[in-house]
Amino acid sequence: MEKLNPQQVAILYRHLDQNGTDDALIEELLDHLACEVEHFMWIGLSFETALEKVLLEANAKAVRHLREIYQIELTMTADQLREASLDDIVFEFRNKAYGAYDLRQEYRKSLRTALVLSLGLAMMLVALLSVFSGQKWSYMSVWGAIWTLGLVAVTYSGATWFQQRMQHKYRMAE
Repeated sequence: MEKLNPQQVAILYRHLDQNGTDDALIEELLDHLACEVEHFMWIGLSFETALEKVLLEANAKAVRHLREIYQIELTMTADQLREASLDDIVFEFRNKAYGAYDLRQEYRKSLRTALVLSLGLAMMLVALLSVFSGQKWSYMSVWGAIWTLGLVAVTYSGATWFQQRMQHKYRMAE
């Protein structure tokens, strides 16, 4: 599929700007129009023909109607705003299906899992180095306890990672 170059995107942007599209909506409409033009170009139309076809549908009246619908349907009320997380506010006027919203939602869990995994591997490495330094190995020694604790941390991290992947897989399947 052929992608639009920056000059072609600028033509679409100017059209939306001239039709009175506000800043909150312009990026969404620009993305939509660019996809439509790219689709028509993919089926064999030239950019100019595809642009003309798309702009016939995206006249000032249609853009105004979409802006009104968008502001009514997607804008958060005061109650919703008080209860919303920072991610909900940041992604209010953006498409959440691209994956960035999910990544931000899972960030704390991923960070915790990575930290526990790193600490566990570090503890296992220190215990292993103590064995190589000639100390006697026993699970009842301090180094054995550190090894076991590290092993538990690595196992916990692996299980948490697997659980997150399965949850993500089933969410995508819905």
